[in-house]
Amino acid sequence: MYELFVELTDQLFYEGYAEQLAKADPSAFQIEFNDFLNTYSYEMV
Repeated sequence: MYELFVELTDQLFYEGYAEQLAKADPSAFQIEFNDFLNTYSYEMV
């Protein structure tokens, strides 16, 4: 899921956004990543 998050944020913002955010503000990165996981998670059947 991490790779999908990075790919999505690169498309929405700019290339390297997720990595830059993780370095500059780890807590904000974690909040955004957790929100992504909660919003786009699904159950495997």
